[in-house]
Amino acid sequence: MIFLTVGTWYKGYDRLVEAVDDLAGHGIIKDTVTAQIGYGSYKPKHLKTIEFCSPSEFTDLISNARFVISHAGMGTIIETIKRGKPIIVVPRIKALGEVSNNHQFVTAKQLESERRILAAYDVSELPAKLVEVDTFVPNKESSESGILREVQKFIDSLNS
Repeated sequence: MIFLTVGTWYKGYDRLVEAVDDLAGHGIIKDTVTAQIGYGSYKPKHLKTIEFCSPSEFTDLISNARFVISHAGMGTIIETIKRGKPIIVVPRIKALGEVSNNHQFVTAKQLESERRILAAYDVSELPAKLVEVDTFVPNKESSESGILREVQKFIDSLNS
């Protein structure tokens, strides 16, 4: 199973959901895809969908997935890396109105340079990343440093 998640941003992320649905419909993705589609308006034809899930359902879906496809949301990235799962990140793009700034692009570039994630900066890059993910082993070295540590500290402060 592949887990596709787009988070809870009020605009949804139809561009990514539609691209994954199209890849599944054309047989490029052969696995079952469970997709958390949030507030999006696009209704997939080839994916098992849920709009939202609880935190425990979310971590279970990541744990049971062969790999994750996601926006560049730090919560998703951290949870996926903690579980040793590969993740393909497709950052939202400000110019397309998907986000208010390009922080997801910056996050993806940094974590890709550390070999913690695979990044597709356009949905057209997904087929190549789907091939690459089968041999990708996320770098876990120094996972308590840099951007991941700071974001994890912030998340932990919210939970205390």
